[in-house]
Amino acid sequence: MILLKGTKRKNQQVDAIKQWWKDNGNTLVIGAVVGLAGLWGWRFYNDSVIEGQEQASQAYTTMLAKFEAQGEDADTVAVESFIAENDSSNYAVLASLLLAKEAVAKGDFALAKTQLIQVQSQNSYEPLKPIINLRLARVEMELGQLDEALATLENVTEEGFYAKAEQVKGSIYLQKNDLDVARTAFQTAIEASDGRVDPILQLQFDDLAINVENEAIDPVLSN
Repeated sequence: MILLKGTKRKNQQVDAIKQWWKDNGNTLVIGAVVGLAGLWGWRFYNDSVIEGQEQASQAYTTMLAKFEAQGEDADTVAVESFIAENDSSNYAVLASLLLAKEAVAKGDFALAKTQLIQVQSQNSYEPLKPIINLRLARVEMELGQLDEALATLENVTEEGFYAKAEQVKGSIYLQKNDLDVARTAFQTAIEASDGRVDPILQLQFDDLAINVENEAIDPVLSN
């Protein structure tokens, strides 16, 4: 009697498992297939991204080597082509920075500003943001866009770039002939340099201090 009850219970358990599999088996199989497909898809996506980055890296290295080999006769056609072909890559940001640097070297500050504004919109790498803003502020200063340059410098909030930002502010206020504010900016930059003062910064501050002192001694001769 006990044996029959045990056999009946086992049969009931088997029937229950069969019924559960009937009700849920298809869902389980589909879920497993979807999960595996997602895993394979994610791996394929990662492999594609890595491959794309490697190709962009190689293309950037090749472009840069050819550009530098041209020396003083270098043109920017290859750089511009690289940017157009790799606009979704971080290497396009580096190429745009290179193009802006070349524009500055040639005195084409309008082109440099165009490139740097484009880089601002493309770049998502945080450590590059203060560098881009500092360069843009310097270019705007060269263009005589002094208020715009000061506004750009407000975006430089990283501690490691504070001294440089204040130094550029000092140069801008010098152009605005606001000597007291310029001197304060240079002094702030020196204090933020933590003992590693840029010699040019020190020279700017010293020259300004002499000029201010001369004006205080003989305001007639300073005009």
